[in-house]
Amino acid sequence: MTEWNKEMEKKILKKSRFTLTIRILRLLLIVVLLYGIYIIILNIATDKMNMAEENDFYTKLALEWKNPNLRGQYGYEEENITPFGTKKLSYTLIKKVGRSDTVVGEAEITKSIINHNSFIEYDLPAKGQYDGFSFSYLEDPRTARKLEANPQPGVWETLEMLHEGTVAELAFSTDRFMSPEELLEALSSYDVDVLWMPLHTGEFENFTPGYGTSGDNLLVDNMIGLTGARTVSEDFISSSSLAHRLDRTTIEDSQEVMLQHIEALLSEKPSSYYEGFLGLGHLEERYNYLKENGFIVYGAVVTGPVKELLKLQDEEMIQGEQLGEVELWNWENQ
Repeated sequence: MTEWNKEMEKKILKKSRFTLTIRILRLLLIVVLLYGIYIIILNIATDKMNMAEENDFYTKLALEWKNPNLRGQYGYEEENITPFGTKKLSYTLIKKVGRSDTVVGEAEITKSIINHNSFIEYDLPAKGQYDGFSFSYLEDPRTARKLEANPQPGVWETLEMLHEGTVAELAFSTDRFMSPEELLEALSSYDVDVLWMPLHTGEFENFTPGYGTSGDNLLVDNMIGLTGARTVSEDFISSSSLAHRLDRTTIEDSQEVMLQHIEALLSEKPSSYYEGFLGLGHLEERYNYLKENGFIVYGAVVTGPVKELLKLQDEEMIQGEQLGEVELWNWENQ
């Protein structure tokens, strides 16, 4: 039997350390391989389900419904999915002024497996603080009492002073509820493009929205509006189209497509997705009202040559006018 000594002790300790190191390295290698396989499977699964394309489409849809004349540009940038299943997307934000798109910022989408941990952020530095437009009910849906809209001061005076070689966007409320077709007909003699119309979707009738009042002025929070139809294939990638304005050729399709998209959200997504993530509150009540009563509007966002917009001053139905962005002439026919 070999006697125990210091030299033997060192050899055993050295061998043990070497064996332990090999085992640790082997375990780390297995962990790295499993992690790599997990990430590959996760990416393949999300790619197979077209999750990025689907969330890109629905966030742009909600953006356009909720924000007058604000759109997401075609395409998006994406980051690799995290180990916890979080996907980040971003795309350019644009608005139409005249016949051209003006870049105003960027949308950043963080979509987690859990909808409550998902959110959308808008970065709009190019145009300063984006407050959007407001639209006032000119008739209280609860009492049918006539109301008033507060105009932005100096709109018509500003349009008079602007050079005729410029185009602009203008928002206004109407003095009554009407169908989208009726509003288009009322504006048909003017050389303007109609881009967005605020919708009455059962507020105060089917549900109570957040709202603000000032005298006889009634503004509804979290309104949605009708815009040119955005369509996409069932797989969200193979085909898509976008109607850039509302006119006699697009108005019917735009209404039908909007109802189809709402129906798809209600039937295929949980409320945490369309209410919590997309911010589309009372969507089922709105859908039921639109199906039963049709589309009812009470204003519009239009764009065109500034001198053509100035002519709208003589329209008795127009109230609460607001002037938006002004750009150099780009009113070429499309």
